[in-house]
Amino acid sequence: MQPQGRIWQELTWSWAYSTGHPASDQKVEAAAKAAWPYAVLCAWTYLNDHAAAHDLMDHAVQSASNYIGRHPESPDNKLKWHIKSVLKRRARQQGEKKSREIQYGSLRDLEYVYVGQSEAEQRVYATELFRRLSPFAQSIVEWRWLGYSWRKIAEHLDMDHTAVRRAYFREMELLLHALSQSGDSSQCG
Repeated sequence: MQPQGRIWQELTWSWAYSTGHPASDQKVEAAAKAAWPYAVLCAWTYLNDHAAAHDLMDHAVQSASNYIGRHPESPDNKLKWHIKSVLKRRARQQGEKKSREIQYGSLRDLEYVYVGQSEAEQRVYATELFRRLSPFAQSIVEWRWLGYSWRKIAEHLDMDHTAVRRAYFREMELLLHALSQSGDSSQCG
């Protein structure tokens, strides 16, 4: 899988220019481009999720930026292998964490929600869930619906994109947990 198109350029742009030094930025950009297919492979292999490659690469490039700050004369190949090592380690950690997650509800509940209901019913439940979110989470849902990336949303909020994602998913998890503990999973309210 080769990185192609405008999306790759935007992602590389945001990843590469994090050191503050043009020479280091070029090294990190080249290493990120070379390691991108490996990020996709790790995301699929350990997490079964191609989209997670972006988060893995964010983490790896941050680590590489710190590394190149400490070792500015390191060869390009060593930086690429550093990124690949961080990608694999992070993917493994997340995969292990994901395998220990405790599921709420049952498969029967999920089947009922996703198969047994009409599209109109699903919209009603989605609206009810949306109403129970905080204004912060509601604004994130709206921005994500409009196609904004986590980084763009974070720019609007003057926050770090990982902090925005964590806060949003933490609130969603708490809401879903509260709903799953309320008794009858067939009712939202």
